[in-house]
This record gives sequence, C-alpha cells and structure tokens, in this order.
Amino acid sequence: MNNLNLIIGDNNELIDFHLKNILDNLEYQEENKIIYDMNINNLNDILDESSMISLFGNIKIIIGNNFDISKLKEDNINYLEKYLSNINKNSYIILIASKIDARVKAYKLIKDKFNIIDTNKDNADKSIEIYVKNKLKGYKIESYVLEYLINKLGQDINNIDLELNKLLIYKEDSKLINKEDIDLLIFDNIDNIIYEFTNAVLEEDIDKVSKMYDDFTKQNIGFDYLISTLSNTFRQALIIKMMHNDNNSNLEISKIIGKKEFYVKKMLERIYKYSEKDLSKMITKLADIDYKYKSGESNYDILKLFLININK
Repeated sequence: MNNLNLIIGDNNELIDFHLKNILDNLEYQEENKIIYDMNINNLNDILDESSMISLFGNIKIIIGNNFDISKLKEDNINYLEKYLSNINKNSYIILIASKIDARVKAYKLIKDKFNIIDTNKDNADKSIEIYVKNKLKGYKIESYVLEYLINKLGQDINNIDLELNKLLIYKEDSKLINKEDIDLLIFDNIDNIIYEFTNAVLEEDIDKVSKMYDDFTKQNIGFDYLISTLSNTFRQALIIKMMHNDNNSNLEISKIIGKKEFYVKKMLERIYKYSEKDLSKMITKLADIDYKYKSGESNYDILKLFLININK
C-alpha cells in the first residue's frame, strides 16, 4: 500500500469508494485517523502531522479534503520535497481534490511519488466489480450470479459493504453463493427497481409495467423522478441504437456511454424492434407528458396510459 495517495474527482460516491478501499487495506485505530479541511489548513499542517509519531498505535491516517494544488506556495513545495526524501512509513496521507492543474510546479513531485486515482477517468462499474470480487475471495460464485449481485448492489460503497457482509456471514459455512441467497438477503434499492421498470417498459411487459407503476404511486415516488429516469433511459437507448447502426461494437459503445458491455448487449436485445424514429418519438412524447402535467393540462395517469400502450 502506497503511503501517499491522491484521489481526484467530484463524484462523492466514487471518492468514498476509493477512500474506503484504501482504508480497508490498513490496520489502524480510529483515533489515528485525522481529517483536515484544506480550505482552512494547508499542506504543511498535514506534513507536520504525518511526521509525528502516534501515541495511540503504529499507523496514522491523515486525510486532506479540498486539496488545491494551485494554492501551494514555495514553502509548501519545499517542505513537500523535504518530506518526500524521508517519508514516515507509519503514516498514510490521502489528499482529495476536485481537479488537478498538471501545469503547476508541485505536480511533478506528486505525480512521481503519489498513487493517483482519477475518478473522472474511472470506470465505476469495473472498480466495483474488482472490489466485490476481492470481498468474495474464498467463496464460490458463478459469473452470471456475480453479475446479478453487482447489478443489485448499486454504487453506494457503504451499502455494498453492508449487503456483502450479510451475504458472507450467511454463507460462511458452505462458501457457495447462489442467486437464491442474493434474493433472500439483498434488497433492491430504488435505482435497481427503476432499472427493472424501464426494462419492462422496453420489453412491453404490460402486466409488470402496470403493477410496478401502481406500486410507485403508493410509495409516493415523485413524477419528476420517474419521468426523468424514463427520458434518460430512452435517450441512452437511442444513442446505443444509433451507434450500433453505425457499426460500432458493443465495447466501443460501452466506452462512450460509460456503461458495461453487458449493459449495451442487453439494451440492444430490448430495443431491436424499435427504430431510431420510434425511440425519438418516445422521448418527444415524454417531454409532452411532462409539460402537460406541470402546466395542469393533464394528470399523472396520462403517463401510465402512454407506458401500457408504448408501441401502439
């Protein structure tokens, strides 16, 4: 584990994911985790802290939120150079920055010595897959079951850990995880439920769409959230369809839209009977429903009517 880490990005879920991944690989006492706000403190404060021996244990963690490399002054850079020549191996520094200006003088120092995790370039799905596989080491799980599990877990690292721990404890004796175990122990979050709903819409599973829609109404899931999610799904479906028609491979499409190749494959299976014109009309119709609802010209039920007659 590198003693020096820099996490870049503004997606809090991804930042938390990588931060937790680093911390999980270190054995430390909670009182030895010190957090600095670098809008208030500066790099020298962190280096001072890192240089000092802990009174409570061997390993010390220093986290610097809101790190801004462009604000480093000459004395900060000089101190950093001095510290890098004699690193305290019992201290771990984790700086978190929304962005990094690679043109400033200090960047070369950091680039050469720090483990840099740029979440802006991160494939979130791939990172989560690696994380889940590592957590399940020693357990047997078939690839399609693993795929099912990852889709059900979502991207919130705290939720992922909570749900995996339940699964690991439950299957501690047999060390064999199957789909039934996942269904028994892991509850769908709202994102997964909506994903299932949009799939049912595209597959024209009217009974399922109608039942899920009625459940959403009872659960007070907001109109804005529902129509926005549907619109985004159809826009993404249209992009996938257009790129596929332009002879792009599933892998090329997945890289462009930031989804797994498996997602693209499944989406193409669901929209094979829809033309680009069909998908465009759906997006336009949803925008019209949104306008009529918000202007008071219609009510919520017009959306249900559209969904159960989507290709008529």
